[in-house]
Amino acid sequence: MYNPQKDTTETVAGIQQVTCIDLNMKFNRISLFAFLSILFLILVYAWLISFGLWTRWPTLTRYYDQLASAFGHGSLSLDLKPDAALVALSNPYDPAARAGLNALNDASLYEGRYYLYFGPVPALLLVIVKPFGLAGIGDQYLVFAFITGIFILQTFLIIKVWRRFFQDVPAWIIIPGIVMSGLATPLVSMLTKARVYEASIAGGQFFFLLGLYLIFTALDRANASQKHLLLGAISLALAIGSRVTQILPVGFITCMAAFWIFKVNSRSNSLSTAIRPLISLGAPLIIGLSVLGWYNWARFHSVFETGILYQLAWTDPQKNYREFFSPLYIIQNLYNYLFVPPKLRLDIFPFVFAVYGKVHPVFSALPMPEIYNSEKITGLLYSVPFTLYALVPVIGLLHGSGQQQKSYNGQSDPQLFNWFIAGLFGSFLFGFLSFLAFFWAALRYFEDFLPSLIILSMIGFWQGYRYVSARPTQRMAYLIIGIGLITVSIIASTLIGLSYGSPRFNEFNRLLWNVLQQ
Repeated sequence: MYNPQKDTTETVAGIQQVTCIDLNMKFNRISLFAFLSILFLILVYAWLISFGLWTRWPTLTRYYDQLASAFGHGSLSLDLKPDAALVALSNPYDPAARAGLNALNDASLYEGRYYLYFGPVPALLLVIVKPFGLAGIGDQYLVFAFITGIFILQTFLIIKVWRRFFQDVPAWIIIPGIVMSGLATPLVSMLTKARVYEASIAGGQFFFLLGLYLIFTALDRANASQKHLLLGAISLALAIGSRVTQILPVGFITCMAAFWIFKVNSRSNSLSTAIRPLISLGAPLIIGLSVLGWYNWARFHSVFETGILYQLAWTDPQKNYREFFSPLYIIQNLYNYLFVPPKLRLDIFPFVFAVYGKVHPVFSALPMPEIYNSEKITGLLYSVPFTLYALVPVIGLLHGSGQQQKSYNGQSDPQLFNWFIAGLFGSFLFGFLSFLAFFWAALRYFEDFLPSLIILSMIGFWQGYRYVSARPTQRMAYLIIGIGLITVSIIASTLIGLSYGSPRFNEFNRLLWNVLQQ
């Protein structure tokens, strides 16, 4: 006898099986193209950091190797001894007073010894590898490793979010965004100027993204994975140990994760089950901050002093320390980080050039300390205009959960999606705020907050596509605009980065640079 219920059940099962196969095929295609993109960009990174020499990577600084050597024999200060005449000065931190003397630039001088104010974690990594016969490791190798890691983690996060919430979005849309994430400002410029500054920044962002990925993976379960929480918290602690300004976005993500753990366990009226996950989340951070506090105390007799107060820089930190951070810089930095246009020269490669940021007050009525300065920089709206799409999920989140639910109809757990959106936005915002109030604007500082914004922009682009997907004409126009902005972001970021590194190309591979300029 014919059983319509059985026939319907078999039909539904067949449809689900076909859908599952289709989704797996899409995921496999994305994974393949992502793998090829990673390989391609690793070659691009190697070309950039070697200035086209491939087999020889010029060294600009070797600070972390020096610190690793000091750690290797139980010292927190560098082996290099300061000039006796420098130590004898009543104020060696005054650039005018030490003019003509031999001094280690941007190191910290305290009680007759040199220290580094950069986070120590990259040096600890070198301590591990140096016994294997690796000596004299330039900071460029750390920059290369960390930037490659940042790109891989961004790729993993993008694919994970697509697979979790956006499987209805075509796979081919994802790949251009992945390539853009690996070339967006300031990655190219950091590779062509790979020094200790860039190593510290890239190290902090690498460990932060690793921590974010692991914590998101831990929370994407009925019961939070303690193992992933523990590893994620360790990564966040290493982020602070590489770049102390990461403490704000790390603190935000930690609070967000703790809130989620409490919220999930409150549903089952069993808050006691939240204790172990919270310990896994909090213990590594407490231990990491304690070790970092001890490290500061052992060097400068202050838990909170990293060495900035004693650095040998272009300005006297003893005199201007209180002006390093000020709300008076916020408007000026907003202009420099968002709106400074590049200089176009179509007669000479690379055609698009970064220019020095504005140092005179944007508004003449707004007082600003004379210490404020800016390196060559290009506003984010010119170098990575695709980031405008980040407004879409943020507005959706602020508008309310109901609107956010509509943006991914049919997908599971809208609260986890909202958590991730808030986490990305908060990570960007708190990372950005650290530098809005800082007296020095620089292109490399973008890497302290931009990766989270790029992932947020990808999500916004997908949400917009989903909204117009049922209208062919609008969908085509939307894709043309979106892919166009991705293309502009890739080209602008790359050319601006090359212009930033042009002095190094001239120094290390002038023949190649002359060929490119013809």
